[in-house]
Amino acid sequence: MDVAGRRFAHVKRTLRVRSALVGLLDELPFICPVVVAIGSLIMIGITLCKDWPQ
Repeated sequence: MDVAGRRFAHVKRTLRVRSALVGLLDELPFICPVVVAIGSLIMIGITLCKDWPQ
Protein backbone atom coordinates (compact mmCIF):
# COMPACT_ATOMS: atom_id res chain seq x y z
CA MET A 1 0.00 0.00 0.00
CA ASP A 2 2.89 2.34 0.62
CA VAL A 3 4.03 2.27 -3.02
CA ALA A 4 0.48 2.90 -4.26
CA GLY A 5 0.15 5.84 -1.89
CA ARG A 6 3.31 7.39 -3.27
CA ARG A 7 2.09 6.88 -6.80
CA PHE A 8 -1.18 8.68 -6.11
CA ALA A 9 0.63 11.48 -4.24
CA HIS A 10 2.80 12.02 -7.31
CA VAL A 11 -0.28 12.18 -9.54
CA LYS A 12 -1.88 14.75 -7.23
CA ARG A 13 1.27 16.88 -7.31
CA THR A 14 1.46 16.61 -11.11
CA LEU A 15 -2.18 17.66 -11.44
CA ARG A 16 -1.59 20.65 -9.15
CA VAL A 17 1.42 21.74 -11.18
CA ARG A 18 -0.50 21.29 -14.42
CA SER A 19 -3.49 23.26 -13.14
CA ALA A 20 -1.19 26.05 -11.92
CA LEU A 21 0.48 26.19 -15.35
CA VAL A 22 -2.89 26.31 -17.13
CA GLY A 23 -4.02 29.07 -14.77
CA LEU A 24 -0.88 31.06 -15.51
CA LEU A 25 -1.37 30.66 -19.26
CA ASP A 26 -4.99 31.80 -18.90
CA GLU A 27 -3.81 34.97 -17.17
CA LEU A 28 -1.03 35.65 -19.69
CA PRO A 29 -2.27 34.49 -23.12
CA PHE A 30 0.63 36.09 -25.02
CA ILE A 31 3.21 33.73 -23.48
CA CYS A 32 2.51 30.79 -25.83
CA PRO A 33 3.12 32.69 -29.09
CA VAL A 34 6.24 34.28 -27.62
CA VAL A 35 7.63 30.89 -26.55
CA VAL A 36 6.90 29.43 -29.99
CA ALA A 37 8.56 32.39 -31.71
CA ILE A 38 11.67 32.17 -29.50
CA GLY A 39 11.91 28.42 -30.07
CA SER A 40 11.63 28.91 -33.82
CA LEU A 41 14.36 31.56 -33.80
CA ILE A 42 16.64 29.27 -31.80
CA MET A 43 16.07 26.41 -34.25
CA ILE A 44 16.74 28.69 -37.23
CA GLY A 45 19.91 29.96 -35.54
CA ILE A 46 21.16 26.42 -34.91
CA THR A 47 20.48 25.48 -38.54
CA LEU A 48 22.34 28.53 -39.81
CA CYS A 49 25.30 27.87 -37.52
CA LYS A 50 25.55 24.29 -38.76
CA ASP A 51 25.46 25.40 -42.42
CA TRP A 52 27.76 28.44 -41.98
CA PRO A 53 31.17 26.74 -42.71
CA GLN A 54 29.88 25.45 -46.05
